[in-house]
Amino acid sequence: MAGANPESQPGVYRPIRSLLYLVYYQFFGTNPFFYYLHSLIVHLTATVLVFFIIRAIGGIGGIREIGGFAGAILFGLHPVHTESITYIAASMEMTGVAFFLAAFLLYVRSQHSVSRRGLAMPACVVFAILAFFTYEMTLTLPILLVVYEWVLGEMGKTGRIGRRIRAIGIIGAIGILYLVVRFSLGVGLGRGDYLAYSFYHTQLTMLKMWVHYILLLIWPVTLSHNHTVVPGFEAFMTPYSDQAAILSQTILDPEILFSIGVIGGIGVIGWKMRTTHPILSFSIFWFFIALLPVSYIVPQGTAIAEKYLYLASFGFVLVLAFLFRLPRIPRSLRVLIVVLLVVFYGARTIARNADWRSPRTLWEYEARVHPESELAYYNLGIIYGQSGEKEKAAAAYTKALELKPQFWQARHNLRNVLQIVNPTNTTNNPIQPINK
Repeated sequence: MAGANPESQPGVYRPIRSLLYLVYYQFFGTNPFFYYLHSLIVHLTATVLVFFIIRAIGGIGGIREIGGFAGAILFGLHPVHTESITYIAASMEMTGVAFFLAAFLLYVRSQHSVSRRGLAMPACVVFAILAFFTYEMTLTLPILLVVYEWVLGEMGKTGRIGRRIRAIGIIGAIGILYLVVRFSLGVGLGRGDYLAYSFYHTQLTMLKMWVHYILLLIWPVTLSHNHTVVPGFEAFMTPYSDQAAILSQTILDPEILFSIGVIGGIGVIGWKMRTTHPILSFSIFWFFIALLPVSYIVPQGTAIAEKYLYLASFGFVLVLAFLFRLPRIPRSLRVLIVVLLVVFYGARTIARNADWRSPRTLWEYEARVHPESELAYYNLGIIYGQSGEKEKAAAAYTKALELKPQFWQARHNLRNVLQIVNPTNTTNNPIQPINK
């Protein structure tokens, strides 16, 4: 069927993203410059919107322009966003996040500024439509608006609750309409299967992934396109993933108990601070709600991906903006902390962009940080073989087979590289993950 997704992307319905690809290809073909320009514009737009959102809601937490500026700069430079922007396929999805942030900002302005109410709410609805039909993760918008009103807004005040409920109801109805259209076209919510085909063990694994997301935001040093979920099982589940490594987990495992404690502790802090420090409470709720679509309640994509943090990270930088404005911290120390973070984030982002410079540099990096990844070595074998480096290709395929002897695609390609029967008769596509 014309316009249908490829077989490797079941369960995807992003018509506006598809339209962007169509328009860009018609005008620019495969020239990467214009796609990267789009990525840069999306990220700059999202960063500016982060500043205005923090400024719009920051009065409750004592965050003025300087706090908003600090939060936006840290959002713009955070190295975990490299995958979201430098990876062109991901940046097209992040277009939906920019629409989401615009809709959220316009909603806040429509409810707190009488002079802007006439135009802000219709514009909010338009951006919500664009967000939902660009990227599924933006469907959390009505939930976050409810949480915003509950924690930071004025929904409980006489004479205002009706208008706000109607506004959120309209946006929620648009989200439902998106789902109706999606289901009517036969596109379900699930993508692939649960990890090791077990819902229970998938949820145990995701407890650890939630904590890993938090660590990636706090200490973005070991970044990866294909994180190790548990030894022998990577974020991309393939036919060669070690299912037993997932199924052997129990709720009494120390790492899982630790994850439960961390998540539970953060949740309790968010609940208790909703009256004393509502900004912090809202930040915590934002982070967890924004990641709900990829929490594997319904199988969605990979077990963990840095691009999933693009929207959720707003909660993190909002916390940083709040801490930056704490009066108990001397101004000079606050400035120093922000400067150090800017330098650290900037340097790490530059280095991470170097990893993404080409498929070769990316998978060489993956093989260094995940030497147990058969997928990394297999992809390197393809890349080396295509560039005529037979010895390197053979070594890469051999390493993949040492890790997973049943990896028949690697064995097939290794035979052709060694025998040079037909250099073009290789499996030249990376193994498609079961969940992408």
